[in-house]
Amino acid sequence: MPTLFRKIRKVLLSQNRFTKYLFYAIGEIVLVVIGILLALQINTWNQEKNNKKEERFYLKKLQVNLVQDTVHLSARTRQLNYTLDSLNSLEAQLLDQNLKEFKNEYMFAGLITLFRIQPQTSTFDNLISTGKLELISNQSIIDSLFNYYNDINNYTNQQLAADETYTRQTIGPRLLGIKGGMFNGLKSSLSKEDEIFILNAIELRKLLINGIYQSYLTSLNRNRNIYKMIASEIEPNID
Repeated sequence: MPTLFRKIRKVLLSQNRFTKYLFYAIGEIVLVVIGILLALQINTWNQEKNNKKEERFYLKKLQVNLVQDTVHLSARTRQLNYTLDSLNSLEAQLLDQNLKEFKNEYMFAGLITLFRIQPQTSTFDNLISTGKLELISNQSIIDSLFNYYNDINNYTNQQLAADETYTRQTIGPRLLGIKGGMFNGLKSSLSKEDEIFILNAIELRKLLINGIYQSYLTSLNRNRNIYKMIASEIEPNID
């Protein structure tokens, strides 16, 4: 094609047909520009297609992480509910003046159980560290993920830290000092001071646990909403 253009150009120049040559040269330039623009457009289309493919890959991985969090959050909320029931039962038994033995020798376990969770952030962290977060075209998904992870890693973890500090530094040492050990099952092994301490500890622990429970429920709802947002983003683009 370039050879043909050169031959036509030589013929026109040799015949002193400058005006026709000028129009031809302009046309040749226009064709070259159009060719370049088409090549750029095709390259843009290919890049957009690759970006969309990579976006779907990361969206699916984010869903996997969210499912893992759902499993852990659901397990923790069940554990928190069970612990609250256990504390209520322990409180009732402590207040029962006729009771000599606890119904369960592990009744004090609810006072020392911990509930920390580590969210699965591997995909989100990878998107940030590699600068590929911009691949996610739906800004609402990005904002929701930031809020979701920040809430767990900051506010919820502050609640957990307060609960763990109180459990390890206050409740634990006092229970270890109970005559015969905390798991001997005998109510008579508790002094009056022990009973008062444990009743107060139960009330404070229930307050802390209720706060953690509500935070986990909020995170669980956010998790499910984000999962649905991602699903609606993926489904219309299924190949």
